[in-house]
Amino acid sequence: MGRSRRRCLIAALAVSVLSVSTAQAQSPAPDRTVAATGAASVKVIAPKDRTHEGPIHAAVESAEAKALPRAIAEARSKATELARLSGLTLGPIVAISDGPTSPYGPYIGFFSRFGPDRFCGTVRTTVFKKSKTTGKRVRVGTRSRHLCQIPSTVVSTVTVTFAA
Repeated sequence: MGRSRRRCLIAALAVSVLSVSTAQAQSPAPDRTVAATGAASVKVIAPKDRTHEGPIHAAVESAEAKALPRAIAEARSKATELARLSGLTLGPIVAISDGPTSPYGPYIGFFSRFGPDRFCGTVRTTVFKKSKTTGKRVRVGTRSRHLCQIPSTVVSTVTVTFAA
């Protein structure tokens, strides 16, 4: 057997082995899918200590943990209805994506006045006094104070794709 023919045979064997192993590693995608989006809002239970970041963060995470399963259940309910209306049977979950979860509602986003996932910080306010000579308000300085803001609700959004 010639040297070039042996190289071609080895190359062909390597390509066939690689293609078989990659084909086995990938699972086949379902022909039909049903996708639905679910959202859930959960009230944040304010902690006893409302002046520190840790307890507020724990209360928000607890609300997020309750909202996520509710959002998935809502997505499943919508997908079941869509599948029923289209004459399909809902199968297992193929893909799931978590939308942005915001403790400040769907319109404000993740950022509070203190930054992402920050609920406490220092707030500066301007101090004004009335001028004795002109009678107008004059800025004389600033005042700093520690402030914590506890969000009232947490909103979770998920998009779930089911095989049909």
